[in-house]
Amino acid sequence: MTAGGRPGMGKESDRIPDRVACLNTRSLVATLVSTHGFNCEVWQSGGVFVNGGERQAVNFVVKRHRFACGLPQIKAYRRDYRRLREALGDMVPEAVFVATRIDGVASVVVLAEARAPWFDLARPGNDAEARPLLARMPRARGQLARFVAAARGWAGEGRVVDLYGAENLVLDRDHQVRFLDSFGAFFHADLAHAVAGVDEDYQERIDISLRRLGYLESLLA
Repeated sequence: MTAGGRPGMGKESDRIPDRVACLNTRSLVATLVSTHGFNCEVWQSGGVFVNGGERQAVNFVVKRHRFACGLPQIKAYRRDYRRLREALGDMVPEAVFVATRIDGVASVVVLAEARAPWFDLARPGNDAEARPLLARMPRARGQLARFVAAARGWAGEGRVVDLYGAENLVLDRDHQVRFLDSFGAFFHADLAHAVAGVDEDYQERIDISLRRLGYLESLLA
């Protein structure tokens, strides 16, 4: 993705087709904005709510997990989210993880503040545009430096932040750096080496994430 638009973004209001126990999906107006994620699809919604007599406009996304998901895995997702928020602050949008049932199967949804991606920072093919953009955006450059430092620290502990997925690390429309992943935000290097051998697909995701981290470092050089 390059500056100025999101390919494939829906334009018409729709409904989340699944039965989600914690949401009234029949009446919730939502637009499908991404199906790229391995673990989830993303819907955007919003509306006007009355709080203490005041009308407030709210814009949020619903991330629907694709697979069955039990409480231990949900707790792991929450731990990863807290780790990201503690290190990166509001670069990670506020989010709530809700254990629920999707079409009768135990799973999880995330309700998060909407941050529309504008430019995919972690995609090496965007290099020619990324460098001049960051040169004009000292705040975003500082945020990226903070992200890279945190990611290098985690990698040294065997925890590789997920830069494999599309639009995980982006500039939003306010030209601020955002990390948008919610499910499986880290790859754990020791999990790639199972008793029976190496999980080549998992290892490839780690390797690509580390190469992209090196690319991000080069943008700051």
